[in-house]
Amino acid sequence: MAMKKYLIMILCITVLNSCNNTYKTSDTDKLGSNDSSQLVEKKLADQSAQSLFTIADTFQTQHFKNITLASFAGKPTVVGMVFTHCGYACPRLTSDMKGIAEKLKDNREKVNFVLISFDIERDTPPQLEKFARQMELDRNWTLLHGNEVSVRTLSVLLNVQYEKDADGNFSHSNVISVLDKKGVLDFQKEGLEADHKETINRINELVKQ
Repeated sequence: MAMKKYLIMILCITVLNSCNNTYKTSDTDKLGSNDSSQLVEKKLADQSAQSLFTIADTFQTQHFKNITLASFAGKPTVVGMVFTHCGYACPRLTSDMKGIAEKLKDNREKVNFVLISFDIERDTPPQLEKFARQMELDRNWTLLHGNEVSVRTLSVLLNVQYEKDADGNFSHSNVISVLDKKGVLDFQKEGLEADHKETINRINELVKQ
């Protein structure tokens, strides 16, 4: 309970100090920052501490498919939060995830790889598909576009901090998260070009469970 209150406090501070996004396709994003923070607080209060797959929010993939996170159940899921107009860190983080995939070898097909965008205005499905092509991501990769409340909720649950700047870009932490087959956060590694030997070992263990 103390941890949840701490996360909510961090969330409120971040929402009030960061994005002034207008997400045209959802009434949720027409709300003010106070309303948004209250909605995310409610989602966090309702969220099971056991699984991110219980989040009911709908996201759009790079192929315009509407899905919930529960779609990834049954496989370990490697998650990164990025934005596609990022000049260095996000392509580097994506490359790090690709390196993890390559080193999984035969287990690669048994793992989901998911990128969730901070940039709800620019990272529409066509832009996400373009990024996927540029980064040469295969069919095991899903890129997700959501509304402000959905993305902010996930960022808090994954302990990924981000803030929009005056140029419309984002400062953010670089974290690769691993969920187990049921969507429970199992392992995280922060930093670019990090040593992911432990990450890979943990994913291989989760595949066997």
